[in-house]
Amino acid sequence: MVEISSLDKRFDKLVKPLKKTAKAVFKYLDNLEDSDLVEVYLVNGKSMRKLNREYRGKDKVTDVIAVEYPDNFPEVGTKRLGEIYLNPPEIENKPYNIDYAFVHGLLHLLGFNHQKKSDKISMEKLENSIILWLNQKS
Repeated sequence: MVEISSLDKRFDKLVKPLKKTAKAVFKYLDNLEDSDLVEVYLVNGKSMRKLNREYRGKDKVTDVIAVEYPDNFPEVGTKRLGEIYLNPPEIENKPYNIDYAFVHGLLHLLGFNHQKKSDKISMEKLENSIILWLNQKS
């Protein structure tokens, strides 16, 4: 399950299409349960810079941040995977779209990373497979 919130009214129009994408991606990734919860927030550059400083120690704006919940996070019938913060204006400056940024964040919550070259290649391959599947679906 994905909950999407726009924290800036400029991004309200992105919620519905992103929710559709998220549902499709959950179906594609068979290791996700319907009860798994991911919270997605659409934020502006100022908020993203603050989040990036807080969570990653980097004082700059970025396009996507994924924050895993700690293992001991209380669960009430739902496995909370974490939060994904998306910055639509920053994503517009990238060679990919908001769907790709969402998939990237989700894969981080599922344990993927791009610290090593081999991990980066594996992660990008899965991201591209998901996006290709989404594009064929629509």
